[in-house]
Amino acid sequence: MNDGASADGLPADSAILEFIDSCDAPPSVKEVARAFSLPQESRAPLRRRLRELAEQGRIARQPGRRVAAPDQLPEVTVLIIRKIDRDGTMLAVPEIETSGPAPSVRLTSDARGGRAARVGQQVLARLKRISGARYEGRIMRILDSAPRRLFGTVATGRGGMILQQASKGGRDTITLERNGDMPAAEGDLVEAELLPRRGYLGKTARIIDNLGPADAPGAFSALALAEFDIPHVFPDAAVAATDGMKVPGLRGRTDLRDRPFVTIDGADARDFDDAVHAEPRGDGGWQVSVAIADVAHYVHPKSALDTEARRRGNSVYLPDRVVPMLPEALSNDLCSLRPHEPRAAMVVEMGFDAAGQMTDARFMRALIRSAARLTYDQVQAWHEGQTSADDIGADDAWLTNLFGAWQALDAARQAREPLALNLKERRVLLDDDGLPAEIVQRAQSESQRLIEDYMIAANVAAAQSLIRAKRPCVFRVHDRPDPDRADGLHDLAAAVGAKLARGQVLRPHHFNAILAHVANTPDEKMINEAVLRSQAKAVYSIDNIGHFGLSLRDYAHFTSPIRRYSDLLVHRALIDMLAAGSTPRDGLGGVAAPDLVDVCTHISETESRAAAAERRTIDRFAAALFVGKAGTVVEGIVSGVTGSGAFINLEDGAADGFLPIRSFPDDYYVIDEGGMRMRGRRNGMSVAVGDKMEVLVVEVTPVSGGILLTYVGGGSTGSNRPPGRKSTGKKGKRNTTTQGAGKKRKAKAHRKRRTG
Repeated sequence: MNDGASADGLPADSAILEFIDSCDAPPSVKEVARAFSLPQESRAPLRRRLRELAEQGRIARQPGRRVAAPDQLPEVTVLIIRKIDRDGTMLAVPEIETSGPAPSVRLTSDARGGRAARVGQQVLARLKRISGARYEGRIMRILDSAPRRLFGTVATGRGGMILQQASKGGRDTITLERNGDMPAAEGDLVEAELLPRRGYLGKTARIIDNLGPADAPGAFSALALAEFDIPHVFPDAAVAATDGMKVPGLRGRTDLRDRPFVTIDGADARDFDDAVHAEPRGDGGWQVSVAIADVAHYVHPKSALDTEARRRGNSVYLPDRVVPMLPEALSNDLCSLRPHEPRAAMVVEMGFDAAGQMTDARFMRALIRSAARLTYDQVQAWHEGQTSADDIGADDAWLTNLFGAWQALDAARQAREPLALNLKERRVLLDDDGLPAEIVQRAQSESQRLIEDYMIAANVAAAQSLIRAKRPCVFRVHDRPDPDRADGLHDLAAAVGAKLARGQVLRPHHFNAILAHVANTPDEKMINEAVLRSQAKAVYSIDNIGHFGLSLRDYAHFTSPIRRYSDLLVHRALIDMLAAGSTPRDGLGGVAAPDLVDVCTHISETESRAAAAERRTIDRFAAALFVGKAGTVVEGIVSGVTGSGAFINLEDGAADGFLPIRSFPDDYYVIDEGGMRMRGRRNGMSVAVGDKMEVLVVEVTPVSGGILLTYVGGGSTGSNRPPGRKSTGKKGKRNTTTQGAGKKRKAKAHRKRRTG
């Protein structure tokens, strides 16, 4: 090993390794020599030195006589597309297994165009390393014409079994090759691998996993976990690490066991990671305390628990199961603030004036004992005078103070004017057998808003405290809306009688004015969803750009370290801050900023993955409930339009169906620039977001969550008469989407006559 300059004039090994690691792409020997201004006669000794470093495993040789860090991907690499963001950015992983941290690759298509890659496809890409295991790249070529990994149900076809795909729009007939090691029966949910095509034969796939009968309880959740690659089985090392763990004593902690904290959660919650307390101050203000489970005490950096928590990124909540970020020994026991049991907590005490403005904040590691486990419904019933505090196991003073402080916080919230979307959350109610019974949509109650505002305040306090202490912080950031995305709202606002001026710097209150204009009208849901679609996506970052939606300059996630890895990192940074010079073993431990950048990218992606899995699972449950309505006419509201048809909200948004444009009255339909309306060129029929439609339920496929519709009535025309199909004067129908098809057929017939 050569850590100092050598006699042959070559730089030290450490300097060579540092240079190689800093390069965006693997350098050649010539580039290494040029970086250290080595003369020509030093090239041969340099090649020998690099060969020795490669034999020691300290660097890796790569194609084109290039060298790189051992875990660095080649500049040109075969990747598999794992996900595509709303903005079109593709997230990929290497086809080959790699050592070290899992690489994160963000891809864009080649500027020269061509067909776009899809999830599951292999691509050849040219990469540029940003930092650590984080890369950006550009697709050079798509290596396979279809995703290789497929999900669906086994069905009987001509000559054998076929796959009914679980992806929406997947209608190709795929023959399933029998696999003696993986038997499957009709109706089973399976994962299959697409096999190479042989000549002109149809597509064939091989079953590689059987997820069980599609109509069995838990089948849709099992499908989502496999479909989105969500890890749900803990490694033995992570489970074993929880053995012998217990609640710590008072050493180094503030004793707050006599303070009457209470937890307020949903009735079906199993982990209680936050507790709250409030009391009035003499100056008319309030002192609010928020206690959060001290997960960092149990999950130390680089431990087996930490590695698995980081890999998962967050807990995943599906209608019939929860996939926790941490083993149940922590998530449902030691880190759950159960009533009347001592628990380790990170507590923030915040002072607020009468107007709800935060005046001070202090963090401490403490030992608490929750005085009561309350539910949102119980607290709301008390607040509305429908029950007494004794009936729900609480004290009137506790709840009176909590609501008193919240009224001040609510006034401050209204003063800063965050984005005021009013969207109901879809929830699937299951019967005793675990099958879907109903989908309900509930608006936020005041008891839920109380807890939300307390958590937001604690998150702000965490971010501001770390900023003042000049400590690293994982911020929760939400950028301003993309002007192109928001542009479509101008016409939509005008259509409902509201105003959104073009060219101005958009603030949340601009959107709120539109939302207030349509409140309690038939357009309310449609406008709320349109505003939501115009927004940027909230992500994690070490660069603090603020949170547009909440109208906050400083914001971080602190309040759920049981289920979000971001919060655990913020806890560790706060622990470092409280250590005042010492280095606690459960703090961040001096993690480098580039590593935090990689973590932010990763946990932002796992959050999106979890949200997509939840959304797809609810769609499947909704479709399962719609099976009995096949062949009936129902009403719906247009929620979106595309070149191929319209998306229809059914049953007040409980389910979504697709109305293909081929079922519309005959015409050529053009979408306006805002993307909110399509209009027929001849008949003048208009179909816009928010329009009511009558549709026939043609086909329901629960495994894909698809509900196929056909047009019955709705939309509008310039003459205000119901649009209908125009007679062509001949048998048959006009083409529903283009005027030119008839001309093409005539031209083709004319060519045949000329050549025949």
